[in-house]
Amino acid sequence: MTKHAAKKIGKDLIICVVCFMLVLLLNFALPRLLPGDPVAYLTGMDEEGMSAEKYQYYREALHLDEDVFSQFGFYIKDIFGGTLGYSYKKGMSVSSLIVPRLSATLQIMLPAIFISSIIALVWGMSAGYRKKWLDAISTPINVIANTVPTFLLGMVFIILLCFKARLFPYTALNSRGVEPGTAAYFFDRLHHLILPVATLVIAMLPSRFLLVRNLTAKERDTKTVLYARQRGQNATRIQYGYIFKNIAPTYINMVGRSIGAAVGGAVVIETVFSIKGMGSLLMDAVYSLDYPLMQGILFVTALCALIAVIVTDIVCVVVDPKARQEEEV
Repeated sequence: MTKHAAKKIGKDLIICVVCFMLVLLLNFALPRLLPGDPVAYLTGMDEEGMSAEKYQYYREALHLDEDVFSQFGFYIKDIFGGTLGYSYKKGMSVSSLIVPRLSATLQIMLPAIFISSIIALVWGMSAGYRKKWLDAISTPINVIANTVPTFLLGMVFIILLCFKARLFPYTALNSRGVEPGTAAYFFDRLHHLILPVATLVIAMLPSRFLLVRNLTAKERDTKTVLYARQRGQNATRIQYGYIFKNIAPTYINMVGRSIGAAVGGAVVIETVFSIKGMGSLLMDAVYSLDYPLMQGILFVTALCALIAVIVTDIVCVVVDPKARQEEEV
């Protein structure tokens, strides 16, 4: 790794840490700075309906009777202690509410990111390199598909493939009566995941295809590629032996930094397919004014996005041939 690459990763790491600290500070400060009593925000309870004893109990439990620095210390302790706070509306720690829902969201999001990235890479490179009938058909299709709302796509799938054709279930991640831990449970889960994952794949695919297509079309006319074509190398070798090496860092960077958008898409899909993931949990927290739960979801989402950025930078350095060159004197 060159000094330049190390500096870039170090700079991005510092930016991520600063952003992470800002999220922590905003989560802590907002309920204390907004108009009104912070007890109401941090519990989600109506302070007018509380008894004096209950109100005092909440103030002590939330450490609001102590100075702001002590409150921040307890807040950091909850965050890094793994509880992420306490939901008084649910009567449970925030982490115990988020972990099972996060698992459901990741089961939709991770396969969709991987599948859409591979399809977009292969399809986009083929269309951008050949610039003939494949590009003439593929590019307009993806431009149009990029304008279709995710929820509409999901509803069309439900109507056509669930209600009309009856090929797929349209709610939850498992059927009732299937025993967890069995082979039937595993295949039933896969059956339930097909439509949600396919919907998110189609929603994410167009922007990735268009990026790869444009990058490939630009690289197609470079001297390196022209020389390779003159030497009689086939299209597949040129695409993946020359073009891919140059477009990979930009593409990987785009995929990694789109994790936040993928979370947003997964939230919509969970709502459409009635899946109990992070999306439905967030909606429940918003409607019930469960601020501790909203804080925890924001924290976990921001942490996932920041981890994705750091991992993306490291992968870009590994695959970027320029980053692996010897250090300049």
